[in-house]
Amino acid sequence: MTSLNQNQVNGKFSCNRGHTDGAGHNTQDWQQERQDRIASLMQQLEQGVAGIQSSEDFKRWLKVASRFHTYSLNNQVLILMQFPTATRVAGYRTWQSLKRQVVKGSKGINILAPQPFERIIEDKATGVEEVARGITFKTVSVFDISQTEGEELPSIAPGQLQGEEGVELYRRLDDLAEREGLKVTHYDLLGEAEQDPSYNGYYLPGSKLIYVKRAAQVQMVKTLAHELGHHFDAGREGSPREERETVAEAVAFVVAAYYGIDTTAYTFPYVAGWAAKREGAEIIKGVMTRIQQTSHRMLDLLEVKDTEPKLNE
Repeated sequence: MTSLNQNQVNGKFSCNRGHTDGAGHNTQDWQQERQDRIASLMQQLEQGVAGIQSSEDFKRWLKVASRFHTYSLNNQVLILMQFPTATRVAGYRTWQSLKRQVVKGSKGINILAPQPFERIIEDKATGVEEVARGITFKTVSVFDISQTEGEELPSIAPGQLQGEEGVELYRRLDDLAEREGLKVTHYDLLGEAEQDPSYNGYYLPGSKLIYVKRAAQVQMVKTLAHELGHHFDAGREGSPREERETVAEAVAFVVAAYYGIDTTAYTFPYVAGWAAKREGAEIIKGVMTRIQQTSHRMLDLLEVKDTEPKLNE
């Protein structure tokens, strides 16, 4: 059986299982080597993310990101009803503070803004006055970035990976998904990729479906490994999203590296962005066990059909 090349010149992950002695593989040795390599990759990931988070570009991005509100579910619905392609929304003066101007004639997106109030109420029987406080709502207008012009906003969004390597690994990942009862599709049921071109895929556990956007082969390999990382992450339920995304992306990084594919150009900024409110090393260490367990689980299952040992030649 022809196996994937784990001893590529780039040395991303050369895992030596050792020669057989007539009684089978030296399982303990190659498992320890895999564990050591995963630990080394985690160190690379920590250092790479820390490097991005300490850069001036990242600091500028954080400053800009702090200007944008996290809208309530009701306001998100209002925004999407009025402007389905909205990606980044802010008020008129916020855009001005970011050196962008709303294009003349643009129609505002109406949302509800909380307005605290207080009034004095007198108890007619006792004459005692009390202050009543509450919140009412008023309609305000916001605008999507596509309705503005001016200076470009700083971004740390990872660029798409380019290259056609990983055809065999993608096949194995697709087979693994099928064995898990998952359907992998290139059809975007939710329309996420249409609304946001940077969207590469998603995992719907209830529907047992994984969407992978058509892209360069190496990008699709990383995306499918990422979504399977979500599937196999035993700590996914109840975990904050930044942790879930860090685990899935780190697992994709490890699995791809195991088969000689380098995803650092995408993985490092991706994790840095999700860990924006915390130090990269802190969030990675916090989910390290989940990353290791999920990586080992996926690598074991990817190799379950191998009938011959992978030997260094």
